[in-house]
Order: sequence, then C-alpha cells, then structure tokens
Amino acid sequence: MAHIAIIGAGMAGLSALQLLKQAGHQVTVFDKSRGSGGRMATKKVGNASWDMGAQFIRSHHPEFSKVLRQWQLDGWIEEWQMQPHVIDDQGIRPSPDDIERFVGVSRMTALSRRLLAGADEFIPSCRIISCQYQAGQWQLCSEDNRHFNGFDALVINTPPQQAKPLLQQPAPELAAQCEVDMLPAWSLLLAFQQPLNSDVKAAFVKHPIIDFISCNSDKPQRDKPAAGALQTWVAHANHDWTRAHCDSPRDWVQQQMLDAFFAVLRLDARPLAEVWLHRWLYAIVDQPLHKGALWSESLPLAVCGDWLEQGAVEGAWLSGRKAAELTQQRLGADR
Repeated sequence: MAHIAIIGAGMAGLSALQLLKQAGHQVTVFDKSRGSGGRMATKKVGNASWDMGAQFIRSHHPEFSKVLRQWQLDGWIEEWQMQPHVIDDQGIRPSPDDIERFVGVSRMTALSRRLLAGADEFIPSCRIISCQYQAGQWQLCSEDNRHFNGFDALVINTPPQQAKPLLQQPAPELAAQCEVDMLPAWSLLLAFQQPLNSDVKAAFVKHPIIDFISCNSDKPQRDKPAAGALQTWVAHANHDWTRAHCDSPRDWVQQQMLDAFFAVLRLDARPLAEVWLHRWLYAIVDQPLHKGALWSESLPLAVCGDWLEQGAVEGAWLSGRKAAELTQQRLGADR
C-alpha cells in the first residue's frame, strides 16, 4: 500500500481517488478551497443556493455512462428532465437535442462530497505552492508554510496555470506542456421572490454577453418556489466578453449581465431577492490536449484535469482515471 497525495479536489482528482482507493492505497487530498468539487461548486447566500459552475453532467464515453448509471442507482445524481432552449436574434425556441443531462442531488457539490468520502484525509484551505521529491518521497509545502511529507506518489489536479509552477522544479518537461489557454467566465447568480413568467428552464444563448442561462430551482431535489422558496437562476457570460471585462468593476459587470439576462428572456426587469457575482478565471479549456494525463518517466508523478482530455465533467473524470492508472503502473514498476 502506497501513500499518495492528490492536489485538487475537483472531479479529476476525485476520479483518481476512487481508483487508487479501490487498489488499496492510502490517499490524502489537498484543496485550496474550503470544500470539494472545483467547478462543480455551490454557492449559498441568504435563503438562496445555486450550482454556480457546471450546471449538469452528460456523457459521450461508455465507461463514464456506466459510472453515471451507478451514481444514479446510488441516489447521488438524478436526470434533469427539462426541455433545453436556444435563444438568439431569431427568438426563443426548443433545442432539438434529446441528450440526457444529470445533476448532483441535492446540489452539484453533494456529488463531490460523496466521492471525497473515500479519502483517508482531506486537507482544505491549503494552497500547495511547491513540491520536491527526495529520498523516494514527495514533500509538499503550502502557502501558509505548512509542510507535508511521506508521500510515495503525487497526482496534481489543477488548471495548467497553477500546475506549471508546481512542476517547474521536479519535472520541467511536464511544466513545458502546461502552456494551455483556459477561458474565463463571469457567473451571475439571481434569486427572485416571485417566479419569472417563462417556459425556459435552461437555454444556450447567442448574445454579446450571455452564453447560457439555467433555472437552478427547476433541478430535481431543489427547493421549489411553489413551496415558498426563492426561484434561482444562473447566467454564464460568454468567454470573449468575460476576457474583455475580466478586471472591470464588479458592480458594472453585474448590471451589464443583469440587463442582458432580462433581455434574452424577453422580460421586464424584476426585483431581486438575492444576487451574487463570481469570476471563474479558468472556466473551461480552449483547446484540450487530448492526452488523458501527463506523467513523468522518472518520478511517481501524474497530472490530470479536463484540459488534458476534453472539456466538462466527463473529461475531468476520464483524465483522473488515466492519472490513477499511470500512478499504479509506476508504483508497480518501482516495487
């Protein structure tokens, strides 16, 4: 049994965790945030809560489809049975797709917490800033000068911009492969006391500002407005607009996105019960590498993330699984 460190508790890291635990290894997971999930994050403000990153999970790969079915049987996810729409300058119309879309219940973060439960130790609010391999073991150091030693292997699950400085010293050949563009996105979270008069529950939007909107409270096992809860919505800005206004004043960004939200739904502005604005600096990869994972030829070290496979939750899961397989192969070769 090896002791393995995973930096990053997003889906790729959690996928690696699952396979490594099945193989009998001891696993410690680190994350700079207070919780798990990465871009499967949930935000709560007052009486409102939202999935503020990934809005759903879908599958193209048969292996991931099998996992989704098992999670569904376990009660970890449910199918979001809604009719998606397309909104553009021609109007609002149903999308012709018949894709199955799943969501974590009762929030996206709940799925990550269930996957994380298999870890031997989870160390949150811990940004790892350096890693060294000495005498056959990894030594990690955090931003607040905490030191963690005794790891036989290391899996890094972060955006490439954050992985690169960790790799510079132990594996510069891997750091050189982290020149990958990640696209930013502003996310606006809205809550209304009175439900909006719209048949739209989720829509792919062609607009100068908005890219996607979703009625979070329409998802299964969420608090429903009919029961007195707030109706909650998420609006993601498109990547080009976000990049152009990444450092603009937050109040200005919020108002621009709010005006656009009502415009795309063809509704007059309504009073808000709650509102929150979040900036994702690394929302999604522009051009994924399609390598599955990166690994060192000389060290027990692997790197995973959706940017190495394909975008979205499925790509992250596939990449994490590949990183775990490579880690096991390396550990087996060293023994």
